[in-house]
Amino acid sequence: MHQNSVRTSSKITAVGKLKALRQLMHKEKVDAFLVPRADRHQGEFISDNDARLTWLSGFTGSAGLCIITLKNISLFVDGRYWIQAESEKSNKQIKVQRLEKKLIVDWLTSSLNKFSTVAFDPWLHTSEEIENLELGLKGYLKIKPTVNLIDRLWKNKPKEVVSHAYKLSEKYTGESHQSKLERTAKMIKSSRAAFAIYTLPDSICWLLNIRGNDITNTPIVKAFAIQKDTSEIEIYVDKAKITSELDKKLGPMVQFFPTENLKDRLRQLRGKIWFDSKSCPFAIRNYLISRKTSWYDTEDPSTRLKAIKNATEIKGSRLAHLKDGIAMVKFLNWLSKNKKHGLDELSIIKSLEKFRMLGKKYRGTSFDTICGSGPNGAIIHYKASPKTNRVLGDNDLLLIDSGGQYLQGTTDITRTIQIGKSSNKKKKHFTLVLKGMIAISRMSWPVGLSGRDLDSIARYALWQEGLDYDHGTGHGVGSFLSVHEGPAAISRKNEFELKAGMIISNEPGFYVADSHGIRIENLLLVKKASPNKKADSRPMLRFETLTFCPIDRNLLLLKLLTIDEVKWINNYHRKIQLKFENKLAPEEKSWLFKACSPLL
Repeated sequence: MHQNSVRTSSKITAVGKLKALRQLMHKEKVDAFLVPRADRHQGEFISDNDARLTWLSGFTGSAGLCIITLKNISLFVDGRYWIQAESEKSNKQIKVQRLEKKLIVDWLTSSLNKFSTVAFDPWLHTSEEIENLELGLKGYLKIKPTVNLIDRLWKNKPKEVVSHAYKLSEKYTGESHQSKLERTAKMIKSSRAAFAIYTLPDSICWLLNIRGNDITNTPIVKAFAIQKDTSEIEIYVDKAKITSELDKKLGPMVQFFPTENLKDRLRQLRGKIWFDSKSCPFAIRNYLISRKTSWYDTEDPSTRLKAIKNATEIKGSRLAHLKDGIAMVKFLNWLSKNKKHGLDELSIIKSLEKFRMLGKKYRGTSFDTICGSGPNGAIIHYKASPKTNRVLGDNDLLLIDSGGQYLQGTTDITRTIQIGKSSNKKKKHFTLVLKGMIAISRMSWPVGLSGRDLDSIARYALWQEGLDYDHGTGHGVGSFLSVHEGPAAISRKNEFELKAGMIISNEPGFYVADSHGIRIENLLLVKKASPNKKADSRPMLRFETLTFCPIDRNLLLLKLLTIDEVKWINNYHRKIQLKFENKLAPEEKSWLFKACSPLL
């Protein structure tokens, strides 16, 4: 795994691509065509050969939908990508809009005549997505699946890279794949389903304790699976990825079939089928055509199981974060000594990667490093490129959001760093964001609450100043898997109950277009809290901080911090000193002690 920004290469211009697409649409009698940022598995991260949205629009963000009619074209993105989409769009004709269901329906109905045809690739949209679109349109427009029109135009399309899948040792997973299959089989049987369909590769990889290299930064194997109400499971995958050694290790309960066999197998299924309409491609739902089929629609059986880490995974995550913390301290020491030497964003990214590579059992970044200086920091998921690469300015803020994949676990950390001097306005923004991060870190709450119940606490200090941020406060994190893992998160929309063993990010932020961006992020482990004997002893949960890396004290306005917040910062920095003081060179140790010295 390595750093890689998804970009597509083609000699045809952006205007030429749009013209060719519209000619093909006219030929196929299609009035509108949907181009999502998705692959067949609906994962957040995709391969280069699935970057159809980038090929057409230039947009590289992880979520978006482009709709093309014979006259108009709009790119719908969420709040994280508003600035980025405007900056990256490759054609002036593209209008950037908010990614909201009602806006999409309104745009389609206002752009097209009644009974016009809207076409889509059934493998790139979920069953729920298409059903909701049909409900919203209320029969005003016709929706039909089609072969992908972009694929018919995309010349020199990158080929899928084929590499072998491998077994991850139980010393990292803490549970055998046989045990996991038995647990999911019991869940399938208790739901009275005959089969469960898995479409998310990270679910399949967790279930079988396998990993691969099919996606940059995320060690998964692209596959589909069908599990019976026993421990037997069928895996549909490019069989070139499966060695005889892996096949033998997994045993007879795991059978491998070519991906192209999946369609016929789906047609054969009878009885109650467990599938998740939120992630299952419309095509799969369409192949389940038997009248003897019924549905159990919820997240696949492994989703909630893998979200709760076992003792081995928790121990591994703590170790991974120690390695990552050492790399970050070494990097920040290096940055402090070189930040006035004409550094640019791309060189900073490379340097951080070099420090991480020193860690044992490091397998690469967990996502493309976000390194935004000055105004680039205001682009929430900014990707530095030769075109956008910026040299650090004297009074910049530098936002670095990065993470590592270690065999023991996955990390994700963001720090905002002062370059030169900062105005009181920037310091105020930074301190308000930090207050939200501290508030979440210190929390205890009754068992049964979800991330939605916690999200506003991270925003409170900002809200009191009339400020906010357009992204969630936190996401789940996998164990040497996806850095963004469901089902739990800290956000206004998430209703999944937080449970002990979950790993969640804590990353409030604030962004000023054309000026600066601020985000501070640690990963947290959900734990049982000790009973409060002075209260009613109800079961409570709390967080344990997993990430250890200094917070830039130079950006603090102490007058905005409470005594308890100052104590938290001092205690956090003292823990960092104790963990790393014997693992650093004298020069690095000296920098660390200065960075972690008490505030008061």
